[in-house]
Amino acid sequence: MDSTSSSRKVFLAVDLGASSGRVMAGIWDGERLELVEMHRFGTSSLQLRGRWHWDILYLYSEILTGLRLAVEAYDEDVVSVAVDTWGVDYGLLDASGELLSNPVCYRDSRTDGIPELVAGALTRELVYEETGVQPMFFNTLFQLAAEVKERRASFLAAKRILFLPDLLNFWLCGVPATERSIASTSQMLNPLTKDWSSPVMKYLGLSPELFGEVIEPGQRLGPVTPEVATAVGCSKVEVVAAAGHDTASAFMALPQTRSDFAVLSSGTWSIMGLELEEPNCSAAAREADFSNEIGYGGTVLFIKNICGFWLLEECRRQWLRDGREISYDELVSGAELATPMRSLIDPDDPAFSKPGDMPAKIRQYCCDRGELEPETPTQLARCIYDSLALRYATVFEDLSRVSGQRLNGLFVLGGGTRNALLNQLTADVLGLPVVCGASEASAVGNVMAQMIAEGEAENLSDARTKVADSFPPKSFLPRIDSDLLKARERFEALLAARV
Repeated sequence: MDSTSSSRKVFLAVDLGASSGRVMAGIWDGERLELVEMHRFGTSSLQLRGRWHWDILYLYSEILTGLRLAVEAYDEDVVSVAVDTWGVDYGLLDASGELLSNPVCYRDSRTDGIPELVAGALTRELVYEETGVQPMFFNTLFQLAAEVKERRASFLAAKRILFLPDLLNFWLCGVPATERSIASTSQMLNPLTKDWSSPVMKYLGLSPELFGEVIEPGQRLGPVTPEVATAVGCSKVEVVAAAGHDTASAFMALPQTRSDFAVLSSGTWSIMGLELEEPNCSAAAREADFSNEIGYGGTVLFIKNICGFWLLEECRRQWLRDGREISYDELVSGAELATPMRSLIDPDDPAFSKPGDMPAKIRQYCCDRGELEPETPTQLARCIYDSLALRYATVFEDLSRVSGQRLNGLFVLGGGTRNALLNQLTADVLGLPVVCGASEASAVGNVMAQMIAEGEAENLSDARTKVADSFPPKSFLPRIDSDLLKARERFEALLAARV
């Protein structure tokens, strides 16, 4: 250990995205936070017997590897660890805490037709009044309704359900607890009462006891188990329940609190919204498909899911299957030179929601709707970037209208901050400044929850000040482009056709 590191504290963030996972070390020297990647690994799902699963034991093994590498590097300076992941997915445990089956991936087709089935018993209006969450086919509500319909043996035997970050916390420290931000993604939690929705639970025939006590983000859970201590080489590491949903963690990493700026968490999913003090479960919010999820400190994340870099990730997977590996840098540089607004798609069209040959899906979509078909990888990339920027603009306007707030700009967080082309396109389409914060926002927010728990940050506002000092934001100012108006008209016609 470095003898000069006595004042240093290291907080470990396990940050799992739907494409890759990482164990990051947040090194706090009392003034600045430095984020160091200790270990990165893939998180792709696996199809087995017709069902898409997460290989959760592999992911846990990779997490332990990352923690061990961090302990080897920083030794006694390591204070705690916290986990954040994507939302909605869960593990089923028996009475002794054993995992009964690999968690099913949210993109699995078992929920086909289930939202319509649920709507036949519980109206969309009632469910939204109860949960304030946008109905999407993969929500936990629909996954569990599929379980009830299928009567899987593992589901029938389950005595406890833990969302993925809660499951990983349980394996790390032995404490089974349900953290509020990840629970709020389920479309089963009432954001007003902060408890499970009685009508929803009654419809599913489930007891709230299956989910246990709901705790607030930032709560200390306890030290790692002896088994984990042996595996990683340190027994003094404490487990903290961060804001377990990666979006909630990302919102913690805003460079500042501004009510007149929308927020875009940009990654596999693009998630746009506002941070509110109270939920908005109005009819207008329901019709515009906004969700009310819970953030750190009781904040409400008024957000909408937009298909993000999933489109490009699926394209790259198909090209790799075809024997061609193309890096993101190649795609961005090529897209910068490609003809702008040549081909447009609606990123949220159901045709793009499931795994498969995404280049073929995009070309077919364009062919069916009179758009020029993208012929090359760079044209496909440009099509995706242009379409995302235009989609951001329509959601941004819906957000302003439904919230009743005048919005003067957009914060961008996450991996998308590194895509200067998309960020400039977004500023151009919005006609407003785009301010990019931390590229590893979920990991940074994860660390901030631990720092507040440790007393190294006073509160959320103080944490954000430390984020801005450590990761200075970059701004993109809008450029005037007369061709954008015509492209916007084409794009809105595509949206209208889907509706």
